[in-house]
Amino acid sequence: MPLDDLSAHLQLSKQTLVRWVDHHLIDAELYWSLSDTNEEIRMIDLTDESLDFLEEFAADYREDVVSRTDARRILKQIDRKKIKKLIRAGDVEDVEVDEETRVVVGSLEDYLIDREQEEDEEDEEK
Repeated sequence: MPLDDLSAHLQLSKQTLVRWVDHHLIDAELYWSLSDTNEEIRMIDLTDESLDFLEEFAADYREDVVSRTDARRILKQIDRKKIKKLIRAGDVEDVEVDEETRVVVGSLEDYLIDREQEEDEEDEEK
């Protein structure tokens, strides 16, 4: 299955899915293939059981909230000011939990998906 299709289906970024495969959190294999138009596409091979698990887990994962520090890890951003800017701009959703700002994981994933789509569009224009 194309990684793009699984990403869209689960509403998780390709970055997150690749990281999970790399860390053996899901039983899947990644590889490259050629599309009908002779373009390289990233593919993911996983069992039906793994897909069922991912569908269930992804829904729960998107509803979770994390600290800004964990949000930086998910976004692979080092600068703490960047997360604050994303929150202020409304690019990611935050909630107050026990008087601490927490970031909704689903909004982080949506932000990553948007960035990946922008990168894909830029690559197509080249």
